[in-house]
Amino acid sequence: MKSELDRRIDEFAARDLSPVAARKLAQQALDDPDLFDALVASGAAEASLQNMAVSSPARRMPWAIAVGAAAAAALVLLALFVWRNPTEPARAVVSKSLIVPSLNGENGGPVLLASELSPANFTTIPAFRGDASLDRQPQSTGTITALEDGEATVNLGSLDGLAKGTALGPIVITTVFRDHARGRIAKGAVAHVDDHVQVPPALHVAAVLHEVDALAAVANLNQARILARSALAAGSSGETRALLERLAALDYQAGATDAAREHYEAAANNFFASPAASPTEQAATLNSLAALYMLRGDPASAVKPLNQAASQTAIDADLRVQILNNLGALAEMQGDLAKARDDYGQALAEKGSVAHHAFAQQNLARIANLKQP
Repeated sequence: MKSELDRRIDEFAARDLSPVAARKLAQQALDDPDLFDALVASGAAEASLQNMAVSSPARRMPWAIAVGAAAAAALVLLALFVWRNPTEPARAVVSKSLIVPSLNGENGGPVLLASELSPANFTTIPAFRGDASLDRQPQSTGTITALEDGEATVNLGSLDGLAKGTALGPIVITTVFRDHARGRIAKGAVAHVDDHVQVPPALHVAAVLHEVDALAAVANLNQARILARSALAAGSSGETRALLERLAALDYQAGATDAAREHYEAAANNFFASPAASPTEQAATLNSLAALYMLRGDPASAVKPLNQAASQTAIDADLRVQILNNLGALAEMQGDLAKARDDYGQALAEKGSVAHHAFAQQNLARIANLKQP
């Protein structure tokens, strides 16, 4: 015999619960991982998407909220389990990200998929990088602090991007610590205490990206954005392109959508600067840029970047699901329901994540029986 909770899950999936009961169940799932998984596994989340909206209470949440992956999922869950009148006008929202403004009023419509806009998974960041009280930020230059038996000590370390084998002028690093390192002095080279050494730009940018991620992981979006902006001049346009892309995502999470679009546009303009962007980087950036145009209610501007993203072939299936889904949403916003159905269907044919398939399926189901205007 089914438990009372199982019965409510089944009723939710079948949309037999009242709006009040549905919201109560969703709120309960925020504090119960097992219930959350049960709702998803039962198809309740997917079923609820058919009547999805981000309610007014959700829209009152501060734009500056920064959350980790689990908290972001909970926010989205709460947003998804709100019911609406199916006659209400459509809008676009981005899944797996913070609450976003509607295109046409308060009500739900096509769901856009853009993982790059969501808070990153920071589980691989070293512990010291996740410390919100770091005593200093990555440095691009340092000095030789000691010399002994053909070895030099410098006041730069792993925080600054150094690794074994890094060349700092006449010094090749052999031992790395958090904030200092030692290395052998090249044969015939001359080095003195207090001489300046320069971190290779690519290593410095990588160190800054680690620190930006660490700051974002502890909800310090403002400092993360400041640090990313301050390092944009640290290397060539190709070397700092990843910083622009990360900054754009952080801008969006902080509610600065205009700045996010500008930074994605700048990154796209530098795709072919050395080192050139990979097909995956290009597709992800263009997909995010197109999503931001669509969220602004400007599908015309989304056409070029989204089609360019779709033209990239050497990308993973889940990214292709996102792009094809967004092409469907774009066609829907332009009134071409036949193309929208085809694009959503192609998205579902790809081997993407269960979550992204659920959203694409929702988009398709919502317009399946609509007639062309």
